[in-house]
Amino acid sequence: MTLQFKRSALEVVANAFADVLSPPVPMPPSQWATENLVVPDGPQAGAAWDLALTPYIKEPLDLLGPDSGANQIAAMKSAQTGFTTLLIAAIGHSIDRDPCRMMIVQPTDAALSDFNRDKLQPAIESTKALKRKVAPQTSRSSEGSTTYSKKYPGGSLTLAIATSAADLRSKTIKKLLRDEIDQYPDDLDGQGDPIEISDGRLMSFLSSGDWKKVDISTPTIKGASKIEARYAAGDQRRWHVPCPHCREEFVFEFGAYFRFEQTFPHQAHYVAPCCGSIIEAHEKKALVRRGRWIATNPRPGAFPSYHFDTFSSPFVPWDEIAKAHISAGDDPQKLKTFWNLWLGLPYEIKGDAPDHKRLLERREEGITRGHVPSRGLMLVGAADVQMRGIWVEITAFAPNRESWVVDAFYIDGGTESFDGGAFERLAAQTIDREFPDAFGRKRRLDAFAIDSGYRSHVVYAWVRKNQRLHDITGRDTVLAVDGRDGWGKPPIGTPSLVDIDLAGHKVKKGCQLWPVGTWPLKGAFYADLRKEGLRSGGTSDPGGYCHFGSWLDETYFRQITAEYLADDVVRGKIRKFWKLKASERDNHLLDCRIYNLATAEYLGLSSLTDDEWAQIARIRGLPDDAWRPNLFTQLSAPPERPLPQPATLQGVDIYTNLDGTASKTDIFAKFAALNQGLK
Repeated sequence: MTLQFKRSALEVVANAFADVLSPPVPMPPSQWATENLVVPDGPQAGAAWDLALTPYIKEPLDLLGPDSGANQIAAMKSAQTGFTTLLIAAIGHSIDRDPCRMMIVQPTDAALSDFNRDKLQPAIESTKALKRKVAPQTSRSSEGSTTYSKKYPGGSLTLAIATSAADLRSKTIKKLLRDEIDQYPDDLDGQGDPIEISDGRLMSFLSSGDWKKVDISTPTIKGASKIEARYAAGDQRRWHVPCPHCREEFVFEFGAYFRFEQTFPHQAHYVAPCCGSIIEAHEKKALVRRGRWIATNPRPGAFPSYHFDTFSSPFVPWDEIAKAHISAGDDPQKLKTFWNLWLGLPYEIKGDAPDHKRLLERREEGITRGHVPSRGLMLVGAADVQMRGIWVEITAFAPNRESWVVDAFYIDGGTESFDGGAFERLAAQTIDREFPDAFGRKRRLDAFAIDSGYRSHVVYAWVRKNQRLHDITGRDTVLAVDGRDGWGKPPIGTPSLVDIDLAGHKVKKGCQLWPVGTWPLKGAFYADLRKEGLRSGGTSDPGGYCHFGSWLDETYFRQITAEYLADDVVRGKIRKFWKLKASERDNHLLDCRIYNLATAEYLGLSSLTDDEWAQIARIRGLPDDAWRPNLFTQLSAPPERPLPQPATLQGVDIYTNLDGTASKTDIFAKFAALNQGLK
C-alpha cells in the first residue's frame, strides 16, 4: 500500500533549507520563464510559456531582473497582449531566483481575487519551481499562504488593493508591481494618491538603488489617464517591425495605412508607410516576431516606457480590429472602448458644453409631449431628488441610441417622507403612468432610476415600496442609483445591498444600490449633443442624435449643458473633472439624463442584437422593422396638438399646465387631456 501525504509547511521548510545550501544561479527573467513558467490562463493555458509567441515581452521582463540596471518601467497597453503574464513571470522569477519582499496592487478587491484565483495561484500550482517554494494556501500553520499573502523562503508577496490605505502602507518592500493603475482612485479617502502612497513602501531601498517598480494599465481618458502620464514620463518605446519589401522599420498602428472593407469579409491589410507595399494579415505574426523596441523620445532621466496594442498582438486578427471599429461607429462609449481596449490609447473627450441656444433653436415641431416616438423601443425615466422637490426626465431610445425627450418636469413638495410630499406623486407621474406611442398603444417605463445621493434612506424606502419586475426581462424596474466620480467607472456597475434603514434597523430584503459612472457618460452625452442631423441640413439623423420637442424651454437646455470639463492641479498633477459653469445654478436635468443613459445600458442599449430588438418590437405588437432608422420617420409622433408657450415666473423659465397657467409641478393629472385615453 502506498501512502500519500498532503504537501505541508514542513516540506516547504525542507525545500527552503536545500535552497540555502545551493543558492540559485543568476538567470534573466525571460530565460527563467521559458524554462519554468506554465501559462495559467488564456488560449495557451497549461502550456509552457513560449517567448516566440510574445517576443515583445522579453525586454520589459528582463528589465525587472536584479542585474538590468533599470529601476522602473511602465507599459500602456491594449487588451489581449500578454502583459499580465509579464507580471506573473516577474513574480515567479523573483520568488525562485531573487527572493525578497514584494507587493502587487490591484484596483479593487474583486480584481485582486480574480487575479489570485485565475492567474497567480494556478501559475504557482502548475509551475514546479514555484510550487516547491511557496507555502500552500491550505496550510493551517501561520507560515501558510493566503489570497492576500504568498510566503516563500527569503521573502513574501503581498497582494494589496488600491482602495485600502492600510494595504498600501503596511510593509516595506523591494519590488512594487501595480496593475491597471487607471482604475485606481485619484484620492484615497483624503489620504492621498494610492500611487504615491505605495511608492513610499520602496523608500528604504532608494539609497541602495536595487528597488524595482512596474506600472501596467489599459488607458482611459486623455489628460486624466495615469498610465498615459507614466508612459509620457518615460522614453516611449514602440514595437517596430521590418518592412518585408524594403526592410525599413515602422510601427503597426491604426490610421490611414490600415485598410479594410466596411462589409464582411473585411479583408483587412496594411500599407507599408515606407514603400507603399501591401502587407497581408497572414504576414503579421512573422513580422512581429522580427520586431524590436525603439525609444521614440529618449532623453536624460527617462525610464523605459512601452506602448503596445492589438495591431501587433499575435492573439488578435486585423479583421477583428476592423470589425470593432465599424461596430463602434460614432457611439462615444463604444469609441472609448475601441481606443482603450483595442488601440491601447486614451480617449479624448471634448469637455466644452454645447451651446444651449443652438439646441434650443433645433427643437422639432413634430414631437408631442408625453408620447413615445415610433423608434423609441426603450423607454426609461430618472429622478433627481432635492430638498423641496424632485426633477424628472423621461427619455425614449432607439437601438442606434437616438433619443427623444418624452417628458421633463419638476414635482414640487417636501422630500422628507417616502409616502408624502413630492414622493407621494412621483409614482403616478412615472412608473404608474402610461405613455401613448405612435401606433395607438400604451407603454410603461421599462426602468426608472432615482438618485439616492440626497435623502438616501427615503429613496431606499420608496424603491422598496414601488419595486416591480419588468414584463420582458424579469429584472427590477425601479433602481436606486448613486453617481460615482472617476474615469474608470462603467456606465452602471455591480449593485450592493442596502439593508439598514434610517433608524439603524435591518430591513428584510433591503434595496439594491446601483453605482453609475457619471464622468464617462457625461462625455458621451455631450458628444451626442454636438451631432448634426436633418435639422442642420444633414441627410439623416446619426446614431446617438438627441431629439427635443418644441415644448421644451430654455431652462431645460441650460441645465443639460450646465457643466464643462475642467483641469485641476492635485499635488502637482493635472486632473480632469466635470465642473458646474459659473453662469449656471442647476444641473438636475443633466443628472437625470445621465441616469437615463445608465438605465438604458442596464437594459442593454449597447449590447442587444438586431434580432433581440426585433423580438422586443414583436412582443410589444409593433409593426415589423418599426425600430429601424429611415422607416416610419413620419410616425415619430401623432399630429402635434397646440402647446402653450413656456411661461416665466420671477425671471425663471418654467413649464406650464395645459390651461396655460404656470406650474412648477407639472402634475400628471394636469395634462391628462394631452395623453388621451389614459384616464
